[in-house]
Amino acid sequence: MSASSKQPARAAGLEGIPAFEPRKDRLLSKEIVVGLARIGDFAVIVIAGLAAYGAWAQGVLGGTSRLPQYCAIIVLAAAVFTVGFQTRRGYVFERLLQLRWQMPHVIGVWSTVVMALLLFGFALKVTDNFSRGWALSWVVLTVILLVIERALLKVAIARWSRDGSLVRRVAILGAGETGERLIEAMRATGQDYEIVGLFDDRKSRLPAAVGGYDVAGTSDDLLALARASRIDEVVIALPLGAIMRIGELVQKLLVLPIDLRLSVEAMRLVFPVRGMSSLGTSPMINLADQPLKHWNGVLKSIEDKALAILALVLAAPLMAVVALLIKLDSRGPAFFVQERFGFDNSAVGVLKFRTMYVDRGDPTGSRRTARDDPRVTRVGRVLRALSLDELPQLLNVLKGDMSIVGPRAHPLAMKVEDQYYFDAVKEYPRRHRVKPGITGWAQVHGLRGEVEKAETARQRLAYDLYYIENWSIWLDLKIILMTFVAVTRRQNAF
Repeated sequence: MSASSKQPARAAGLEGIPAFEPRKDRLLSKEIVVGLARIGDFAVIVIAGLAAYGAWAQGVLGGTSRLPQYCAIIVLAAAVFTVGFQTRRGYVFERLLQLRWQMPHVIGVWSTVVMALLLFGFALKVTDNFSRGWALSWVVLTVILLVIERALLKVAIARWSRDGSLVRRVAILGAGETGERLIEAMRATGQDYEIVGLFDDRKSRLPAAVGGYDVAGTSDDLLALARASRIDEVVIALPLGAIMRIGELVQKLLVLPIDLRLSVEAMRLVFPVRGMSSLGTSPMINLADQPLKHWNGVLKSIEDKALAILALVLAAPLMAVVALLIKLDSRGPAFFVQERFGFDNSAVGVLKFRTMYVDRGDPTGSRRTARDDPRVTRVGRVLRALSLDELPQLLNVLKGDMSIVGPRAHPLAMKVEDQYYFDAVKEYPRRHRVKPGITGWAQVHGLRGEVEKAETARQRLAYDLYYIENWSIWLDLKIILMTFVAVTRRQNAF
């Protein structure tokens, strides 16, 4: 087929591909929908404020003479709300479909904005310049309109999804193993994409179908189809070793007014790919990001110090009683220090209440603690069951060696299946990219206590890595609350 052919898909002889409407500009996309949500929120807050002003203007506010003053505060509130909702990742397309997520967060962010405006007004002593009746009407009307707006937006998105306006039509160039893996990955995303054809210049050397799709033609056929029918995106899915061939295909397809992508699925099998960035003018593939950097690191540090001080103040009397009971129960100090893995695989001296007899202790941690372990004292059993032996680690948090929440600090010589942890679990050192915690995501999911199998160790690691990749203040608070529930269950605590 000639690359300049203008015939529709079926007339071009590509029977493996359904006919599509003639190519035209795409006016609707997920990005546009998200933008409409932002504009809608801003407009709703402004409209609600002006409507409330109109209702109160004649009777209380004295007409329109003070309208500019009210407009300033209305526009400020609308701008702050949209910025605040953006920081909560509310303007993400998938989130716009989740009314159960949207409603409480919309109300929560708007309530925060109102409280901030009140505090700002009190600080400047200008609250008396505004009508309380207007303010209350504005606040309530805004909530009502925002809820209605979100419901209408979801209805509109559902309609656009049904008629295909939001579905991206994708052609894949590459019918080998890389293309097959790409098809599997796209299927996992649901209905966001529609594969319109599979193409490869090596058609004669490949199977007739890959991943359930017929190999419809060559790159020339793809070029003709893209010019005759609506295709939003072409993805080149060839082995990375075919770099010269990839370059030739890119040059050929750059003439099309569509999105052109290079799949890194083959690369992802060898190492992680987290996106793209640049260093100067040189493009870079992101392989890993430093956890808790920039403001996240600052927030995490403030959280640790504040919670550690509060917990120490509240727990000080209890800690004094525990220390006394330990001294009365068995000879030896009330505390002991054990070297464990800390940030960046460094050794950290972790402080705990002593729960074992002095002459039977295991400073290296090479021996796992088992149920009814004879090394554990009477008081120690109670402390371990209630996790009270961990309380002195609050001092480690204040010192900066640990966090309240993070991957569990493991002894340096800890073993599983007669192997050191770092030998038995391949990606184990990745959990040390953040400070260890007193409690963690794995612990609140029941993965605490004795570890006999490497598979259990890998499960723990999976939870730790999830925490590192998805950290937030809210996740930390959730884990802290779940910790109290886990302690009452006393699961695997011995």
